[in-house]
Amino acid sequence: MPEKLTPEEVALLIRSKKILNSKGLPRNIDVSGICELAGISRKTGYQWAEKFEQHESLEEQLKKELAQVRDEHEKLKRDFADVSFENRGRKLAWEIHKVDELLGKKGVDTTRHQKRRKL
Repeated sequence: MPEKLTPEEVALLIRSKKILNSKGLPRNIDVSGICELAGISRKTGYQWAEKFEQHESLEEQLKKELAQVRDEHEKLKRDFADVSFENRGRKLAWEIHKVDELLGKKGVDTTRHQKRRKL
């Protein structure tokens, strides 16, 4: 029993059949026949195929990296939203308890105290 085909392989095979039909080529044409019709050597045909496969693997790698970056971006957006929420809560608490005023007063006293030490 033949090996199961991946969705990409199925899509590629269907696409190749459509190309064969649209170009009027026989269904059982081999690699040599395809290369002859293209006006290239069989070796060149295989080099082209290998180059195309390398581009596909690079494309797959880039798609994975893009998905990873998108996931990381979403996580960072969620983290930023959480931190922003916490900061708004802290700011509100400081306003309610007038912490800025208390720190301002303490800062004045501390500054005077430090000046005395230096003298």
